[in-house]
Amino acid sequence: MPFDYERFRERLFPALLAGDRRQARLVAANAREQGAKAEDLVTQGYFPLLKELAALYRSDRVSMLAHHYATRIMHNLLESSQLEFCVQEPNQRRILIFSGSASLEELQGLIAADILEAEGWDVRFGGGGIAADEVLEECGRQRPDVLLIFGANQQDAPNVRSIIDTVNTVGAHPNMKIVVGGGVFSRTQELTGVSLGEQIGAHAEINNPEDLVEGLEVFYGEETAVKVA
Repeated sequence: MPFDYERFRERLFPALLAGDRRQARLVAANAREQGAKAEDLVTQGYFPLLKELAALYRSDRVSMLAHHYATRIMHNLLESSQLEFCVQEPNQRRILIFSGSASLEELQGLIAADILEAEGWDVRFGGGGIAADEVLEECGRQRPDVLLIFGANQQDAPNVRSIIDTVNTVGAHPNMKIVVGGGVFSRTQELTGVSLGEQIGAHAEINNPEDLVEGLEVFYGEETAVKVA
């Protein structure tokens, strides 16, 4: 029988809001004992909960304390799950990942980083709140194959647009792909059916972490990856 991720989320959610670390770990451990893969637990269990928590917090339906409890516990659960991921051989591709500045959105970025690192990507994860010029400087230093901005919130959108406009105008990183997803991009897609990423000039918009690996591979096909120094 397939693992019931909806039931898992229903059991975990109250523990997150109450700050019950022991119960949250127990729910997660029980899921693993029942056959849930660590990767699926993250993408089908934790990621939807992060989106739900962010929506509730934006609409003032959970308190700041409950938000902080949930954020800290979720970070702990994600770190534990990452250690159980099946790790692939390096694929010789480098990716820089940034996220929204809010803590729940930053955890979305962490999920993206963990998944892609396990799939063989050379990952640099800077989190949120990084100025556009600093992101661009780091692109110059690291020369990534992909710049991924995952989990940005509405306040971060102008910063993301500035990065994309600068890259396209200056042409300093012609081989670098810019991908966005999660956060405000996911919400816009769900509410309006419009791809905000496409509107601001990103090469792709990928809103679900389980789609990241296949979505990024579309850029490469059979071509040889750039060697990571």
